[in-house]
Amino acid sequence: MAEETKTKIFSKIDAFASVAFWQFMAFFLLICFVWVEERFDLTSIVFDTDPTPFNVYRAMLLSSVVILAGVIAVGNTYEKQRRLVKRLLMSCAYCHRVKTDDGSWMHVEDFFLTNFPVGMERGVCADCDSMLKTVGEKSKNLLEDA
Repeated sequence: MAEETKTKIFSKIDAFASVAFWQFMAFFLLICFVWVEERFDLTSIVFDTDPTPFNVYRAMLLSSVVILAGVIAVGNTYEKQRRLVKRLLMSCAYCHRVKTDDGSWMHVEDFFLTNFPVGMERGVCADCDSMLKTVGEKSKNLLEDA
């Protein structure tokens, strides 16, 4: 049981790390684009205008803006993920309702439909399916015996 808990924790950390990694890569590519544009003056090549000289200060200023935007975006995403996981951790063991921010309890499907723009599909897991089949067979046998 402890090993299963560790696996779940690591998979959540990996999921958050994956999101952060791809966000980092996007901002890194933006910084690379800023420097390539400044070095090779892509604007003058694409729009056939007069070339502008290389300006290291302009490239550093644009890079600073991209880094600031990256820190804000990654931090905001991390906080939203943390709040989501924190809210989802408080659920009833019996009826599986989720505790909301105001302290009330809401069914999981209603919670997702209210707070997130996702569709919900219903299904039966393999364990419940086999349990339901077993219960159904026992009920059928009891009715036949009566």
